[in-house]
Amino acid sequence: MSTQAIPNSPAGKEPVLRYRNASVVLPRPRGGDLPLIRGVDLDVYRNEIVALVGESGSGKTMTALSTLRLLPQNARFSADEAVLNGHDLRSLNARGWRALRGSHVGIVFQEPLSSLNPVLTIGDQIGEVLYHKRGLSRRQRRAEATDLLARMGLARPAQLLDEYPFQLSGGMRQRVMLAIAMAGEPALLIADEPTTALDNSVQAQVLELIVSTAADTGVGVLMITHDLSVVAQVADRVAVMRHGEMVETGDVREVFRAPKAAYTRHLIDLAPRIPAVVRDPATAQTPPAADAAAGTPLLELRNVTKHYVQPGNFWGSRTTLALDNVSLSLAEGKTLGLVGESGSGKSSLARIIIGLSKPDSGAVLFDGRDLFGPEQARRSDVQIVFQDPLSSLNPRMRIVDIVTEPLGEKQRLTRDQRRHEAETLLETVGLPRHMISRFPHELSGGQRQRVGIARALSVRPRLLICDEPVSALDVSVQAEIIALLQRLREEFRLTTIFIAHGLDSVYAVSDDIVVLEKGRVVEHGHRDTVFGSPQHPYTRKLIDAILDSDPDNSRFKRDKADYPQAARVSTQLEQTSPII
Repeated sequence: MSTQAIPNSPAGKEPVLRYRNASVVLPRPRGGDLPLIRGVDLDVYRNEIVALVGESGSGKTMTALSTLRLLPQNARFSADEAVLNGHDLRSLNARGWRALRGSHVGIVFQEPLSSLNPVLTIGDQIGEVLYHKRGLSRRQRRAEATDLLARMGLARPAQLLDEYPFQLSGGMRQRVMLAIAMAGEPALLIADEPTTALDNSVQAQVLELIVSTAADTGVGVLMITHDLSVVAQVADRVAVMRHGEMVETGDVREVFRAPKAAYTRHLIDLAPRIPAVVRDPATAQTPPAADAAAGTPLLELRNVTKHYVQPGNFWGSRTTLALDNVSLSLAEGKTLGLVGESGSGKSSLARIIIGLSKPDSGAVLFDGRDLFGPEQARRSDVQIVFQDPLSSLNPRMRIVDIVTEPLGEKQRLTRDQRRHEAETLLETVGLPRHMISRFPHELSGGQRQRVGIARALSVRPRLLICDEPVSALDVSVQAEIIALLQRLREEFRLTTIFIAHGLDSVYAVSDDIVVLEKGRVVEHGHRDTVFGSPQHPYTRKLIDAILDSDPDNSRFKRDKADYPQAARVSTQLEQTSPII
């Protein structure tokens, strides 16, 4: 039994969460056990944020969910020591677990829209926790819920109580999730990838909120993430997981400065960075202007405007302006980065370029021909790679059929020819030939995205649109996909449009950058000019929201001396809160 303290843990203090040699196993159908996590040692103290880092399948989420016993059916948990807020998790009965959840540990999930009840108001969902965990009356619940939302930085907190999750933005929903998690006054807060699906600026706001919540309440925070920049910005200590095991634990500055494990060094090296000389306007150099007379651009948009009509109530429908007089051009062989927050018009623009949506006014020219005119440009010359490969690939089709489907009946390929074409395409995107017989669900996220790229390449397009192609992937897989796209651009002489809300990945692949805000182009120029000397306040806002992957440059860290020294007093788990 291990009793040693985790490196860099506060001496002489009891952790709010302590695991020693914790394991979770799942029985195999044919006998034996499948280990999900093995030999995990973990401490989380009051007034600190511990980041649990690892790629998909590393066991980080399983480790966190084991504190709530939200484990797969038939999974078995064991540990030499498993203590949460003074209570032994190994000996709790069902009643004890019900009392623990919400009262002693709260959790914020990655996707708030799927975590919140769509048919209950925000006030009802917060009030449910306040009723069952703190026994507050109806009037007390409404007052406390209003106060919680106000503390989460939400405007109009009293009015928000009567609204539903679908009426809120992603950032607002995540703040509501945090309010619900803190409603029971827990000693431990688990934040499971809380900012992965958010825009950069909203991500920074939510992280600041989590840090301030920890400072104000003294709650211990276990932050689950694969984003090293998030770790560098908010964590006090970091624990790195791989294949269900801890490979390194320590102070975040020490781990980033001198990682002991090769895997940790690998993750740190992969973190995307924008050169400091570019981010500093005082030292940025303007690149030479492109030759405007180099020839006809491959893609040109002239004053494109697009409205969407949404069904309304009894009084009529509502019209939303998605694109407002957008003009841009893209030379052949170049990569254009399209940047903007949710609702800026990025995806609407992509749908028009691909031909899935027609503009209300303006022209879209591809190789000098109107994409929607009588003599239309070839639609097969423009292909797209979507953000979520799992939802964009037919789950009932094998990979061989998926990647050759765009060839259609016109090619009239034999079965052997289709198989050979599929094998060649898979090799082109770095996948082994034998994967052509598999289904999408049998592949990893990165492999599925490579299949999506192979499908797009099957018709030999001239323009490839990549719509958030790496936002849902681990950092190492992101780097692989970006490197693949850059290689394919040279090999196939592709012109590409790279759409993202993450400015770091846009900088890595783009020649020029277009910044969209509320359907309008607010900035357009060479990437170094846009990042080094932004002309529009919105561009500066997006750049300022980029998280630095150096812990010494954290914008959120507080002096430990400023932390409150008391957290919620532990109560007997067998006694539930009184219900009024």
